[in-house]
Formats: sequence, structure tokens, C-alpha cells
Amino acid sequence: MASSPDLFGKRLILVLGKGGVGRTTIAAALAQRLAARGRDTLLYQANAKETLSRLFDGRPVNEHITRIGSHLFAVNTNPNAALHEYALMVLRFETLYRVVFENKVARALLRAIPGLDDYSIMGKLWYHTTETESDGTPRWDTVVFDAPATGHALNMLRIPTSILATVPRGPLTRDAEKVRALLSDPERTAVVLTTLAEDLPCNEAIEAHAVLTEELEMPVSHLVVNRLYPDRFMRNTSAARLLEGVDPAALSPRVAAMFASAGTIQKRRALNDKYLLRLRERLALPELHVPFLFTSAFGSDELARVGAVLEEQLAALPVGRFALR
Repeated sequence: MASSPDLFGKRLILVLGKGGVGRTTIAAALAQRLAARGRDTLLYQANAKETLSRLFDGRPVNEHITRIGSHLFAVNTNPNAALHEYALMVLRFETLYRVVFENKVARALLRAIPGLDDYSIMGKLWYHTTETESDGTPRWDTVVFDAPATGHALNMLRIPTSILATVPRGPLTRDAEKVRALLSDPERTAVVLTTLAEDLPCNEAIEAHAVLTEELEMPVSHLVVNRLYPDRFMRNTSAARLLEGVDPAALSPRVAAMFASAGTIQKRRALNDKYLLRLRERLALPELHVPFLFTSAFGSDELARVGAVLEEQLAALPVGRFALR
């Protein structure tokens, strides 16, 4: 299922990918660009490693919603906090929550329910997409979900469907229907797959796309290929020809080191291109390419560069190919 065009007009953007491919960076960069457009944006995480304070030069983000920029907020929830909020939405009163959820028998029963922790996190995510101000206007224009690593994320996304298939009709199935409807709605939701142009991340992205589109019927809108090496030393360029036939032993140590670095970049880019070709053969998705940023510390300046690259490429996509309006 394809998403409708305007990525930055969605109510929910899910950023998925294998661990280590830069999901949080891409999610944070998209959230930052949304906020820069004046959209009130919530960057939503669950049990994530705390990195947002470094990316936004602010204080650590926890289970309480924290302002991290103009029009930009973040939360890093956990199952206990999410279950508490979900239960209060159902039971309405804190005292009733304590009676039902904080006695030993109830806690033991809750721990025995498969997937309840993940469902509470999905329920809280859905709630934030429907949350309103006192005047009835949406509190958040967009929620960006920095999802867990692919396997965990896919299991989490399966839970609403599993509940609808196994649980008798009631409050739980009512809410599961709403979550499922949101996840499968291409007008409100978009999935952004994130990968590296390397073997394992590439294969996992292809497999995840199949599950998302065929099993879960979710709208996948873009593929972000992160940390691509530059192609300045590729074959048939003047820089590549300069590398050919050079004997490092005949060079000074500094020049030899420069040639060795250039050769490494050339090989890494050739590997990137191999997997870019595989991705294009298997996934009919518009690609966004994020370059490898050669820096010893990745912080707010680098995040802004990534966001600018993404926004520029989104704007350049042809109309009808999921362009940014």
C-alpha cells in the first residue's frame, strides 16, 4: 500500500529499520524539519537509549513530554508509564487505577498477558495522534515514532490485529480497531524505512517492506539510505584515474595516508552502489540519500545537515512520487 503524497502533512510518521542504521537520527531530523515549518510535533520513543539531549543540545528526555525546540517536543516512554496512561484513559480516575492495577493479583495477571507492554505503547502512540487542546484543536500536528529495531517493531505493529482476532469484543478490541485503522490509513500515516547500503541492513529492509505492505497492509512512503560514502573517486572520474597505478611506497607518509583513505572511500562507495542497485530492484520506493558525515561527534549541527538533505530531496521528488508539498 502506498502513502498519499504529502509526507509532512501526515498525522503519524513511523521510522523503522535495523538497529544501528540511524533510525533515531532520521526520526529526529524529520521531526525537526516539521517543527521548523510551524507544525507542533511530538517525537515519540519507547525504551530508547537517551541520545536526544545530545542531538538537540538539551536536557535528557524521559517518560514525561519535554520541549526540545520551538514547536518540538519529545517523550521516551516505557511500558509502565504507557500502561498507567492507558489505564487512566479507560478508568478515568487515579484512585480506581490503583485499586485495579496496583494490587498483587492484578499485577500478576497483567504480567501474564502476552504483548500487553507493547500494546500499551501502541495505545499511547495512538492517543497522542488524537489528543486535543481545550478548544478541540489537535495538540499535535504530527507524531514521529522512532520505532524499536525492525523485529521488535513489526511484532509491536502486529498486536492490534492479533487482539482483534483473539479477544472478545469490548474496550480492548474497540481501541485495537482504532489503532489498526490509524496504522493502515495512507491519508494519516506513513512508514519511512531506514537502512544502510550494506548486506544485512539491506536484506532486513526488503523483508520488513514485505511484512509491512503484504501482511500488515501499512502505507510505506519512502526509503532512507543513510551514511552513503561520497562517489568522488568512482571509476572513470579524474580522481579515480589518479588513484590507479600509484605505488604507496614511493609516496611520503602523509600523501600515502591520503591515497589510502581515498582508496577506502572508493571501495566503500562501490559496495554502497551494489546494495543501492539491489534495493531498487526489490523496492519500488522513492529513495532519500543521506551522506556519511565525517565527524568525531554527531550533534545538533550534524542533525540540522541531515534534516536539510532530507527536506531538499523530498521537495525534488516528482509530483505523484510522494513529493513534499
